[in-house]
Amino acid sequence: MQLPIGAMEFRDARAYPDVETYVDKSAFIGRVLRSTARVLVFCRPRRFGKTLNITMLRDWLAGPIPSKTDVSEPFYGLAVQRDAAMTAERGQKSVLYLSLKGCKSLSWHDNLVALNAEVAEAWSRLGIPTRKVPAHLRQRIADLSVAKVEPGQAALSLRYMANAAAEVTGRPVWVLIDEYDAPIQTAWLHGHYPEAVAFFRTFLGSALKDSRAVHRAVLTGILRVAKEGLFSDLNNVVIDTVLDRAFATDFGFTEDEVRALAGDDPPFLDGLRHWYNGYAIGGQALYNPWSIANALRERGNGFKAHWMASGGTEVIERIATRFPTDAAIAMEQLLSGESVRVEVIEGVVLPEIQNDPSMLANLLLHTGYVTAVAVESGNDRETAVLRVPNLEVHRSAAGLYRRLLAAALNVPDGSDKLIAALLRGDQAIVQDALQRLVLHLVSYHDLADPTPERIYHMFVLGILTRLPPGYKVSSNREFGEGRPDIVIEAPSEGQPSALLEFKRDDSPQVACAVAVQQIRDKRYVQGVRGQPVWAWAVGFAGKGKAVVVELVGLG
Repeated sequence: MQLPIGAMEFRDARAYPDVETYVDKSAFIGRVLRSTARVLVFCRPRRFGKTLNITMLRDWLAGPIPSKTDVSEPFYGLAVQRDAAMTAERGQKSVLYLSLKGCKSLSWHDNLVALNAEVAEAWSRLGIPTRKVPAHLRQRIADLSVAKVEPGQAALSLRYMANAAAEVTGRPVWVLIDEYDAPIQTAWLHGHYPEAVAFFRTFLGSALKDSRAVHRAVLTGILRVAKEGLFSDLNNVVIDTVLDRAFATDFGFTEDEVRALAGDDPPFLDGLRHWYNGYAIGGQALYNPWSIANALRERGNGFKAHWMASGGTEVIERIATRFPTDAAIAMEQLLSGESVRVEVIEGVVLPEIQNDPSMLANLLLHTGYVTAVAVESGNDRETAVLRVPNLEVHRSAAGLYRRLLAAALNVPDGSDKLIAALLRGDQAIVQDALQRLVLHLVSYHDLADPTPERIYHMFVLGILTRLPPGYKVSSNREFGEGRPDIVIEAPSEGQPSALLEFKRDDSPQVACAVAVQQIRDKRYVQGVRGQPVWAWAVGFAGKGKAVVVELVGLG
């Protein structure tokens, strides 16, 4: 079996050549129409079928009542055709559909140009001649052109379109917006976030708040942008995220759906589970459909990471290259396979992520780099236990993050020599290599930080991006009776492992002695897989370039 591949629309997917099957998600239409929310916002990671679903909803709402015997009808044979109540809703109201996926330019002006082009196209798709538009709106509609990029006018364009369409047809319209947050993410990455949020607060609020011209609205995106930032002017908004149950199985493939796609091939199914299973959305175990579609297409050629290869890594690149040490260490914990408990934040405020590890963890949750394996409520707060969902994400995201970290920290060539010495217990080489690396480090970084050992810590993590295959790096994870700074763990018992503890003092010798004692007192080597386990105490001078290393022993 094969599935259509690409971020395509519903009709394209149904007409895709040489495709043997289609996973029916049309029950989504019924759930949307039966919802009492006036505005529904669906937030899911990249490649989870958001565009497919919102264009399926668009085509159902805008199309004529289908013939159940016409095989050329895109909905032929799908579950929604058997829902009489939903069939009665078809073709009853106009649909204003916009996709903001193209609003990803470096400048805010260029994004306004792209938005105006999409607005003009949305009006054109309605097929309403300008001469039929009431006189008081006619010039507004005529101005929906790429050439006119005046922000105040553009911010009201959705309202003008909805009002004009409703007056001409005599019926309120549906507003559907795909990838609503694409320009918001771009604005954060390129320095025009306040302008973008202010613009879209007006763009959405002026059209959707208490408007008789708009029947209902559905938006899709990746991030749950903080309500007070974007949706503060709207009433009766329901934001459905990866933590909610109501629409959980409408995006992504369930275990039963993947089992049917795999057919009678247990080894292939086991591979799909090992590589791509693990997302928990609303308590449901789900697979990323993009990865499954590609694995089916390449069946017989092994498994690999497809999701990261499809792009969209700008967020993780930003985190790796610009965030402070605390946030980087939190990122390292998550991508090293550890579970982390965090407070669930109602909405992501992108500018605050840099200074708030909890906000960072919530960003990673919504973007699909981690998933929530448990959610608990109590004491007026909600917490979630997060972890990397599967082998695909762990291998590709962790690798990308560490490579970027190494580049950001200016990790020099020659670090392979340090890694080899750490894993064979060669104190002279470790001492010399770390001393050289510290000299390099202070030439690039400000060590006036009150906890410069954290900077050394991150620097060594960057170096360890070049570990041999199969080795795992853990940062501040529990071993023995404490949490060593770094553990380099072998893939099997018969291979060497190492751990490092960093301390700082005006005297590097004193700092090293403190690290030695802590390694011994906390019994760090216990629980570390590998044989032998080399334990390294590293002491740094408080403001300078001196470093002292001692091999505490081996376990």
